[in-house]
Amino acid sequence: MKQTLLALGILAFGLGPALAADPGPEAVVKKLYAEPHPNHSTVYTKRLQGLFDADARQANGATGSLDFDYRLNGEPLKPDTVKALIFKEATEGKDQAKVTVERKGGDGSKSVVYDLVREDGAWRVSDAHAIGDRKWQLSTILKGEAQ
Repeated sequence: MKQTLLALGILAFGLGPALAADPGPEAVVKKLYAEPHPNHSTVYTKRLQGLFDADARQANGATGSLDFDYRLNGEPLKPDTVKALIFKEATEGKDQAKVTVERKGGDGSKSVVYDLVREDGAWRVSDAHAIGDRKWQLSTILKGEAQ
């Protein structure tokens, strides 16, 4: 019995850091809101970061195709803004999830939905789109296809 408890204790001790090192989809999106500039982030998939980089190269120092802060659907991000947001996670399987971000007390007209996938063993944002009054898809804007 003591050996079983010891083995379980060692297993739990070993899994603790591994589980803590893998933030879930909601934590990944919250990290994105904590960053000052959304054009480069470790939370993006390689594909999405590549679209940001290509847009910046094409803009050559000017404003690229994305001319607003998509995280708040065009509203400026202020230090205390995150406190006024609700994050809702919906897992869509082992390797896909969605996180919807909306303002507390809002009517959902300015909500942003993040698509996340597992890449290299961690959750990454693969795209984002707005629902409600002003609809857009981040990857489409970065490709310069529509706005």
